[in-house]
Amino acid sequence: MANLFRLLGLPDPSKATASNTKRKMISTDPGPQEGDLHIDLGEMKWSERTLRHTPSASRNVVYLKPDGLHRLSLEGMSVPLSRGCMVIVDLGSLAHMPSQKDVCKRRVQEMSERLGLHAFAINEDDSLLMVPGAMMRVDTTKYDLGIGGNGHLSES
Repeated sequence: MANLFRLLGLPDPSKATASNTKRKMISTDPGPQEGDLHIDLGEMKWSERTLRHTPSASRNVVYLKPDGLHRLSLEGMSVPLSRGCMVIVDLGSLAHMPSQKDVCKRRVQEMSERLGLHAFAINEDDSLLMVPGAMMRVDTTKYDLGIGGNGHLSES
């Protein structure tokens, strides 16, 4: 008579002995136990795999602040803005110079109007300005940022 366990591909319980079946001691420790499979996600093979599957960023955030002479250099900002990058202008260092702060705000406003974009004040004292780049959208009722494609957001 054929062994039913062998036919099904199961171990035969009549041949199993106590010495062959080693029971793993169950621990209440939530950490890794000896004999557990451990994968180190910091290994180079996982980093390379992640890099292959992660697309590189096509948009950036450009942070500008006045230089030592309290001038704001906006030359060349039209290229990143036309590519969809966002420009953040920090005028916090000009808090003691309101006239120079107004000049810098006016220059940012003129640059954004020339490119057909909008400049937004992020904080109450207008020392932090944001110019969203091309194909970026800003919800002007809630001031939520978004990427182009959302029909309910006003395009900037």
